[in-house]
Amino acid sequence: MRTASLVAEAQLTVAERSASSTRIVAIDALRGVALILMALDHSAFFVGASLQAESYGGQPVALQSAVYWLSGLLTNLASPIFFFLGGYSLALYAAAQARRGQPPQATTRFMLIRALVILVLDLTICAWFWSGAMPYVHVLTSIAAAMLILAGLRQLLTPNQIGIVALVTLLFHQGWVGASADDLLNNAPQTFWQAFWFTYSYDTTPALGFAVLGWGPLLWLGYAVGNRQDQPVLRQPQRWVQIGLGLLILWAVLRLAGSFGDLGSFRAIGDSPVHLLIMSKAPPSLSYFAFNLGFAALILAWTYANPHLFTTGWLRWLPMVGQVSLFFYVTHIIVYHFVALVMQQLPLSGPRIIWGYTAWLIGLTILIPLGYWYRKQRKRYPRWLSYL
Repeated sequence: MRTASLVAEAQLTVAERSASSTRIVAIDALRGVALILMALDHSAFFVGASLQAESYGGQPVALQSAVYWLSGLLTNLASPIFFFLGGYSLALYAAAQARRGQPPQATTRFMLIRALVILVLDLTICAWFWSGAMPYVHVLTSIAAAMLILAGLRQLLTPNQIGIVALVTLLFHQGWVGASADDLLNNAPQTFWQAFWFTYSYDTTPALGFAVLGWGPLLWLGYAVGNRQDQPVLRQPQRWVQIGLGLLILWAVLRLAGSFGDLGSFRAIGDSPVHLLIMSKAPPSLSYFAFNLGFAALILAWTYANPHLFTTGWLRWLPMVGQVSLFFYVTHIIVYHFVALVMQQLPLSGPRIIWGYTAWLIGLTILIPLGYWYRKQRKRYPRWLSYL
């Protein structure tokens, strides 16, 4: 009993220390999970292994063997986590600035500059090294746009009101998708700005994958929730278990009812039981968000319940990845670009997914040491590297 009490006290001490500092180990670990899974998705794509377990434009999805689509379900967690924690981290940054006596305008200026940096990186380095067949605007452009909007919302609204705006925008976007379903399902031509704000398009130049009004509300919602981080309940694993289970129940209701706003409704994309798990990512649906954020909340509960794994245990490298998220994201595209170029020169045989996982592991052996190196540089030059 005494040993169990000491362990519980030690875990609570770590959690409280993490919560009171600028960095929160559990949050960094969850972001690290998202980035590692995103790296798997992209490394597999670069070597020609499709892990698709989502629909685009409501079109039918021909699933490969279970190992492919199960891997795809894992990698689908990445983008919703990335957006939600993007806003969460901005709330933590704003709170830290306030504790240091900095005016709100300083946080707004940081957000505007960081959004510009993110946008430039996406349109230059990320676009140059992306191994697709077309110019492509990635997730960072949508995050930058959502961040710029958030900078404006902060001047007008409280964090709670921003959370309400986020939920209303999500519902509005889903309603718009439902009202436009016929045109979208029939691949009607779209303008660049329609794709940018509402849907997605591989026919515009550049191609657009993440609609700002579809994905941006996750960032705003993360900001609203992050402003409540000082509440002890948000550091309790059981609360995140409750949130996760609640989101998964919402997913089941939406999915079985036809998935409000989801072009990839169960009846539309197939009648096999597996297709129940295949939802619309572009344009994003409420069922897609509820499913992936539900599991993300359960992972967060696990990270809060096991802080020792991420401070002194075998997963202590994972929060580091989350701490250098922008650097890791940009660098992983460069690294996997070159890993794929090398692998293309080899006589690869066997299932393509084997080489996707192989490329992923090779890239991680490069990216993780680079992440440690960059974290040291950012501590050494915080003024210049704080926006990265």
